[in-house]
Amino acid sequence: MVRNSETELCVESGSEQGRCQVPDTWIMTRRLFLKSSSMAAAALCIKPLSAYPEDGNRKVDLSFGIVTDSHYADIDTRGNRYYRESPDKMAECINLMNDKRVDFMIHLGDFKNGASSHNIENLKHFESLYAQFNGPRYHVLGNHDMDSISKSQFQTVVENTGIDKDATHFSFNRRNIHFVVLDANFRSDGAAYDTGNFHWTDANIPRQQLEWLEKDLAGTDLPVILCTHQLLDLDEGNHYVRNAADVRKILERHSRVIAVFQGHQHQGQYNRVNGIHYYTLKAMVEGSGEENNSYAVVEVYDDLTLSIAGYRKSDSRHLEISQKSDPDR
Repeated sequence: MVRNSETELCVESGSEQGRCQVPDTWIMTRRLFLKSSSMAAAALCIKPLSAYPEDGNRKVDLSFGIVTDSHYADIDTRGNRYYRESPDKMAECINLMNDKRVDFMIHLGDFKNGASSHNIENLKHFESLYAQFNGPRYHVLGNHDMDSISKSQFQTVVENTGIDKDATHFSFNRRNIHFVVLDANFRSDGAAYDTGNFHWTDANIPRQQLEWLEKDLAGTDLPVILCTHQLLDLDEGNHYVRNAADVRKILERHSRVIAVFQGHQHQGQYNRVNGIHYYTLKAMVEGSGEENNSYAVVEVYDDLTLSIAGYRKSDSRHLEISQKSDPDR
């Protein structure tokens, strides 16, 4: 853990905190797991952080499911990425989200993986599993979503409920929260990612999208939660948006922005920068077996506290709203 006056960084990769081997820190919930085309009952571990302490005055206004980096493809395992196991993992995730009756789901990018001769067919199959969720669903574009097809091909297959098919960045309101989805899949020269014409470390938010973001945030009076694939809280390493500092300046000018949810960095982490929470969810594709699945339920309370219930290897957290030093800057 590293802290300074502006940034609190808590990287939890490799931590055993909250694992099922420590039963005192878990409670049990029911889920169904799809295996070999049949359904079998099993137990699923979840941390008690999902139950926010009640004081009689606080209630949940909204809940939504997050999942990221499923990288589905019908290809052999590479390193610690078990591509063919993602359908079973997604089925488990969707069953729990339906059981919990979350208000919507959002996938934080790298829905699919390339290196296959059946990319569109694989995408259609995996989207059909995601579509088993009984509610609105959304996609954030990740770099692997364009490693073998174009953005337009990807957008044609997937659904973002109530959003124009051509929109790769967009916003929507759910209950009393304004959600913003960004697309950082642009090269430094401004060209959009298209059928592998990029290097994954060169992620950028183009000027036109920055202008749209500024206008979108200025046009809402609601608290804001933003979703992106590549990281916005860091300015070094391979996983961040190259002009992340420019994006953060816009977010920090608007005191209503409370949290950012991200993928891409498969080990997951948490960071708080100038009063905004940045939660990076661990990847679904990493590791074999149901115990290595990863997804989470986010509950938004009426005081804007966020309670993240991390399932399987995902981390759970309480995120309290922060008062920014100068909300009008």
